[in-house]
Amino acid sequence: MNIDRLVVGQGAAYGLLLAAPAAIVNVVLAGQDPKPKAALNATLLALLIAFGISGFMAGKIATGRPAAHGALAGLVAFALVQVIGVLGRLDREAGISIPQIVVLGSVAAGIAAATSGLGAKRHLREEP
Repeated sequence: MNIDRLVVGQGAAYGLLLAAPAAIVNVVLAGQDPKPKAALNATLLALLIAFGISGFMAGKIATGRPAAHGALAGLVAFALVQVIGVLGRLDREAGISIPQIVVLGSVAAGIAAATSGLGAKRHLREEP
């Protein structure tokens, strides 16, 4: 069974409803001195929840291979959020860590894949 790009895009879009504003707030807060650590941690939590939403919705919508669809939806949402983060870091002349981006991308995909199973179960329960 192939990957349905529409399902991946829809899952990512659901997650981006929370992830995009959280990423923008994170960029604004990261530019402050002193850094509000609690607020920055809250934006990270919002991003992790958003990646979970991406996976859940992709798993719920997918007709097959929910984990693959979910992981890809989480990665697409992560990539778009990462563009916001990289532009913010470049704006304040901060360094960019490729290993950190890779690790966070793996975390996003893992969370999305895990929650896709929940979405798939919910999808199966709703069918007659």
